[in-house]
Amino acid sequence: MARVKICRKPDCHNTIPYAQDNPYCEIHKAMYRPKPEFKPKSSYERKRQQREYNANKRDKEANEFYHNKTWKHLSAGLKQQAMFTCECCGRTSTTKGYLVVDHIIPRKIDKRKQLDKDNLWVICKRCHWYKCMLEDDVYTDGLFLENIDTSKSWSKDEVRQWILDSIKRHDENKDD
Repeated sequence: MARVKICRKPDCHNTIPYAQDNPYCEIHKAMYRPKPEFKPKSSYERKRQQREYNANKRDKEANEFYHNKTWKHLSAGLKQQAMFTCECCGRTSTTKGYLVVDHIIPRKIDKRKQLDKDNLWVICKRCHWYKCMLEDDVYTDGLFLENIDTSKSWSKDEVRQWILDSIKRHDENKDD
């Protein structure tokens, strides 16, 4: 007897061959959305993009800050202290560049907290991308000055919850 599995559609109990890539039966096969093939960027390409970002998009003062010894040592220590685990979603990685040390209250809002460990957390690139979306939402359309006080009142838990909710919404929309 050949191995079989059950269709992924909830409440559908049709069986399909175990080796079949599409996890849905004949009736529901149109629901299948194969994941795009992920091709990681080469280290050369990542370095080239980072150099371009530093030269053309990041302001000079921020670029100097992120490349100074104090920040590099603090950042490396915090990653090690967090056991190379994202403090938001819990993913773990020792791969260089996967985790970033992020300012909960952005540097551009309060530079006095740029080296304050209570304002820093270790998060993965995915969670950092969502955090940047949150910051973009707050600081667009001329709302920068009105929202400075709001951003200063964010707690790490509130930011974490916003990121996790955003990831959940994104994943749910992707499955539809």
